[in-house]
Amino acid sequence: MNKKKSLAIKKIFPNYYKFQKNLTNKIPVKILLWDKKYYSMNLRVHKMLKIWNRKPEIDEANTVFENYNGGDFIDVGSYNGFYSFLLSPKANKNDNFICCEPDNNAHIDLLDNLSLLKKYFKQVSYSLITKPINNGKDVVISHDAWGHPCFLDEDQANVSNLEQKKISSTTIDNLVNSLSLKPSFIKIDTEGAEHDVLQGMRNTMRNFKPIIMLEKHPTMIPKNISLEDIDKELKNYNYKPTLISNGDIGIRELWK
Repeated sequence: MNKKKSLAIKKIFPNYYKFQKNLTNKIPVKILLWDKKYYSMNLRVHKMLKIWNRKPEIDEANTVFENYNGGDFIDVGSYNGFYSFLLSPKANKNDNFICCEPDNNAHIDLLDNLSLLKKYFKQVSYSLITKPINNGKDVVISHDAWGHPCFLDEDQANVSNLEQKKISSTTIDNLVNSLSLKPSFIKIDTEGAEHDVLQGMRNTMRNFKPIIMLEKHPTMIPKNISLEDIDKELKNYNYKPTLISNGDIGIRELWK
């Protein structure tokens, strides 16, 4: 079930969603991860991972798995934590996986998934950051047609369906400094806030040059920001892109 469909069911049929989740949590399933090994998990996780066996998701997953070779990982827009399932088998001892997800509706599943991963990948330290990742300014919450929240810089948040609720944000640079991280890989999927997130990680790009998996959302970025503005933030630090897929909703690129 994809993210938008899952959120819609959760919003419209909350009791059904809860019943379905409880049931699927109890049904054991052997799951083959990207390291070609089987792990005893459950039907809920199996259904969650199944979407990544089709295009363009499988191309993204294979590219990311091939390019990650251990090290601290920051997942900006974790949702249910798929990337932690993808990369944990290649993590080294004492690697940190920082899952950044400000959407409260995603936290229960995400924490369940991280707890499950801890059973098998004890060398990894998993953490959840609930504060929005942006450029450090206050952000306001917008929702797309499916009810999924977007957290945009208040100076640039000019979409029509804003809720005027301001909350403080933090930056990747702040996380790296406060947690003493040495990131080797960062994934960014922030429903239109890509430019702001990159602005808040300039020191990280300069000092560590992590590989960046970026999903750009042309229909969701603020009107005063262009795709070229997003690319410029990366090219300023000598990053070059590899295109994975180019769709109407999202453009998936690996930057190195």
